[in-house]
Amino acid sequence: MYRFLLHIALFFFLSITFALGVEMDWEKAYCAKYEECREARWTDLKQALFEDIDLKNGEGVIELTTPERAPDGAFVPISFKTHKLKDQEDIISKIHLVIDMNPVPYSGTFKFATDIDQIELATRIRLDAYSKVRVIAETKKGNYFMAANFVRGSGGCSAPPLGDVDEMLTNAGKMKIKVKNIEEKDGIAEAKIMISHPQFNGLQANPETTEMIQAYYVENIEVTYNDKIVMALKSDISISQDPTFRFNFPIGDGGDLKVTAKDTDGKIFSHSTKLAFKNNQLIELASY
Repeated sequence: MYRFLLHIALFFFLSITFALGVEMDWEKAYCAKYEECREARWTDLKQALFEDIDLKNGEGVIELTTPERAPDGAFVPISFKTHKLKDQEDIISKIHLVIDMNPVPYSGTFKFATDIDQIELATRIRLDAYSKVRVIAETKKGNYFMAANFVRGSGGCSAPPLGDVDEMLTNAGKMKIKVKNIEEKDGIAEAKIMISHPQFNGLQANPETTEMIQAYYVENIEVTYNDKIVMALKSDISISQDPTFRFNFPIGDGGDLKVTAKDTDGKIFSHSTKLAFKNNQLIELASY
């Protein structure tokens, strides 16, 4: 699916370029700094990704937090938070992440545990050019609610990787899990998942050889708690190097929190931590 979306993105890119006129310079043809062109791109993307689905205003349903200007386009912090739906029988089942001006605009689908009232997640993305970043909450009943922020930042997709390439490949798949109790939210804990991975996106050059680096990134992540999925992600090239995710989940009386990740080479990595919750205290019993 994501390879197909990449071809869609490139098609949009070329279509907009010709629509604006061949006499325009490259910067203007790319159009990231021009609102009219950005809106035209989103119109095409919306039709390709969501067809005729009504994307309702997400106010009161989903909040998106981003910087107005990103100092480093390769590591742009974003977070989102959902609120309980007015329809008590409906729940949010997925969150779609779209970055309009990135080479692959559709950046991922998040799924969460369904037995919490408020979903919260933070991560870091790559931003290729000035762009709207969008999160679309999809519900079980087929309703869609969108929040979008305009972020000024660029160069994140072609930025060279930080560190030694060989060392990155050696350490790929190593993980850390940190969990803390959210005292003001009874029964809810916060997990921070850190994965060492270069996240090569196919658009970067090796700083030493100047040769282009083949795409190699994490495309599937599944986090389970006592064998139940609490967060899952199908992703593409827009998640930053060394992916980090912070999210909330119901802690109960304790149990096993396990992270499994699969990258584009088919390699599968996993890491677990065993937790106990006693006397209102969260205790890590083992990590393996």
